[in-house]
Amino acid sequence: MKRRLITVLALVIAIVFAMPAFSAITTPLVRINLTKTVVITQEELDEKTELYKQSYGDNIDQATVLDAMISDELLAQAMERDGYVLTDEQKDELLASQRQNIEAQVGGKLTDEMFEYLIYQNTGTDIATYRDYIAEQYLVQAYVSNMKADMFQDEGLVPTDSEIEAFYKKNKSSFISPENVKLSHIYFKFNDNKEAALKKATDVLNQIRSGKITFEKAVTQYSEDEDSINTAGDIGWLSISDSDTQQYMGENFFNKVFELDADEISDVIESLAGYHIVKVSVHSDAKILALTDKTSPTETTTVYDYIKSYLYNQNINSVYQSAFLSLISDLKASASIKYLTK
Repeated sequence: MKRRLITVLALVIAIVFAMPAFSAITTPLVRINLTKTVVITQEELDEKTELYKQSYGDNIDQATVLDAMISDELLAQAMERDGYVLTDEQKDELLASQRQNIEAQVGGKLTDEMFEYLIYQNTGTDIATYRDYIAEQYLVQAYVSNMKADMFQDEGLVPTDSEIEAFYKKNKSSFISPENVKLSHIYFKFNDNKEAALKKATDVLNQIRSGKITFEKAVTQYSEDEDSINTAGDIGWLSISDSDTQQYMGENFFNKVFELDADEISDVIESLAGYHIVKVSVHSDAKILALTDKTSPTETTTVYDYIKSYLYNQNINSVYQSAFLSLISDLKASASIKYLTK
């Protein structure tokens, strides 16, 4: 089985639990058989309808929900028949990949506790349930795209230059680069003696101002930021819209560095983490990005690349929805579906 994943709207596989003989009376609605017989009851439909209403609102009707449950069951049976299953190791790999994506978005490593918290906050489920969910999602997407592979071969899925340019013109005002600065710093920790740290930082700044030492030399001799010592104090780009850094470093630090011009060295600046002598190597004003511009100073992707990928994914998503409906139609035609009530 090809392990090809197409990013689309999540699809949830319905799980039907067999009830023991002594359970409460149930009302059978539909008997389905593709590879095995499964009955959907009124009670199961009521329960699923309530879940759908929580996600999509009260306007959803039971006929729509029942059709979705039938489709889910047929798809589950077909996937089982055709060997579309994942091992626990493969499920773990999918979860790890999802964790890496989230870490890339938040810009740092997550502890297990932080990862579990983010999953719960966004999905309302624990890690084990989320792991099973993304595994099912992956399998459905892979199955549909493989069973209907011919529908994804259309060359028209790749947007043309004229389509990309037309999209850019309509949405040009959305492609804005905020004000940015590229920073290097000499860092002095507060430790237990804040006054001593300030005195040390002030002495180093006076040496730089008097020409006794260069900024770069002062980094290697005095900075207490081990991560940036070997890169002349370089700590990368800071965007004026970066609220996370502003919260972490403090508003004073944030405001002071954006007052600096390119190649200017600051006075001693206090942040929530310590004292800094900052040098700005680049100060870029906010601007509307051109098609050939990078989406941000730290990215290699251009606006053109971004739009091309966005439009391609839109096209793929549209084809996927058609492929899914076509596959469900095929499964319904080959299955036995008997409605047990009028």
